[in-house]
Amino acid sequence: MKFHLSALATVGALALSPVAASAHPMLVRSTPKVGAKIKAPEHVSIWFSEKIEPVFNRIEVVDGAGTHFEEGKPTLDGADKALLHVRLKALPVGSYKVRWRITAADSHKMEGAFSFEVVP
Repeated sequence: MKFHLSALATVGALALSPVAASAHPMLVRSTPKVGAKIKAPEHVSIWFSEKIEPVFNRIEVVDGAGTHFEEGKPTLDGADKALLHVRLKALPVGSYKVRWRITAADSHKMEGAFSFEVVP
């Protein structure tokens, strides 16, 4: 009986102790910057807080009508595995939303969005 109470107390203490949450990649910065008003860029680059997997990643650049402007699939940077790029078609003046989805090294999917504006 003593052993069972001791084991139960240990399990209870472990259950109540704080457990460190696993970190996931977070958006650190982007080009164009979030909310920027700029001349039309030729690409979108997004830096994350840690390395991401080279597969199942997405960057979409769309205008208010839902028209896509990405040219090809996003590519992981050869030198920096936390940097994802996508080339763009010519962007007319207007507002754009960048929607991204990445796969973390631990296979979790992360996603987010930001906007920028192309000015004359």
